[in-house]
Amino acid sequence: MMSQLPKVGQNLRRLRNGLGLSLDEASKLTGVSKAMLGQIERGESSPTISTLWKISSGLKVNFTSLLDDNQNELVLVKKEEVEIIEEENGRMRLYPIFPFDSKSGVDVFLIELDEGCKHISATHKNVLEEMILVIEGTLTVQIEKEVYELKAGHSLKFDGTLNHMYRNDSKGKAVFHNIEIYK
Repeated sequence: MMSQLPKVGQNLRRLRNGLGLSLDEASKLTGVSKAMLGQIERGESSPTISTLWKISSGLKVNFTSLLDDNQNELVLVKKEEVEIIEEENGRMRLYPIFPFDSKSGVDVFLIELDEGCKHISATHKNVLEEMILVIEGTLTVQIEKEVYELKAGHSLKFDGTLNHMYRNDSKGKAVFHNIEIYK
């Protein structure tokens, strides 16, 4: 099976080589098997969001540096042209709207959760702050043991290194922007 994210493999290989790491060393740092890293680099496997987070955290690189390295000063983004990353059996769709920019240290995503969808986010060791801005529906966010119900127009900022989970308990889809600020 060919990867749905062909740039991930190329970017992973470029970043790993730039750090002077073998596949074995990268595996030890990320907790992702050497075989899986090799398959991703060759475009034979499409990594999950959780796997991408493990790789970015372990290599201390930004999540979207694995997705794309095209960083223009002026960028017009049309949602329908963004490559979708699907999780939770297609019930969660992540759109990398503004991939990481080294000047700002920020990633911006648009995320859609279908009714009843729950996503436990991988811990982000390299994310200083995470911001959620709900634009449609109602989103339940759990950070450690605290639970927050966010409606359209509500926002939440928190420490991205904490355990967190997103859930849509409402009718219809929940849509939100996720902004991540890196250390």
